[in-house]
Amino acid sequence: MAKLSDFKNCNNNCKNESKVDEKTLNDIYSKYKDFSQDDLFSTLMNEVAKQKENGTFDYVALENMVNSLEGTMPKENFENIKRILNRLK
Repeated sequence: MAKLSDFKNCNNNCKNESKVDEKTLNDIYSKYKDFSQDDLFSTLMNEVAKQKENGTFDYVALENMVNSLEGTMPKENFENIKRILNRLK
């Protein structure tokens, strides 16, 4: 699973500086596309627990990235992501 720290918060100003290329994103998508919502959430929680344990989980950076998505998707989807984010604290 890609680590949250693999994604750089650059407010759309660093397209060429992305640490994750299209192939990597396609590989990640292929790996998780058939997971149930429960399986995805469990995988997310396990990854967050690992990152918290080793001190690499950055809630503020993740929150900023999520907030930057507002207006790019249906409000219901954005609110669902915010609810999930709040569970990661």
